[in-house]
Amino acid sequence: MNGREGAVSRYRRADDRDQVGRSALRSMGGPEFTSVSTVFAPLSYLPAGLRLIALVVLVFVGMVGCSVAWIDQQSYVESPNICAPSQVERTDCVHVERAPREQVAR
Repeated sequence: MNGREGAVSRYRRADDRDQVGRSALRSMGGPEFTSVSTVFAPLSYLPAGLRLIALVVLVFVGMVGCSVAWIDQQSYVESPNICAPSQVERTDCVHVERAPREQVAR
């Protein structure tokens, strides 16, 4: 067992690998799936006053980001509804002239 005589194998039986719940929960336990407390862990080392100031600054940065996105969304121009080539009789979409297909020599 590669020097692990008393270690429990990852799967107890070969058919345990096919159980969706057990393997899905295990796959979400990796370091790439960090919790919120891990992200904000450095704040816990600050004194209470500085921690509050840092939290207010983070909330303010988030509010500014959302406000900028909202203001930028105001100038959004909807793209036109372009008709398919076979829909020549439709009037609720924009008809465009398409270039004819050319055969490419290989």
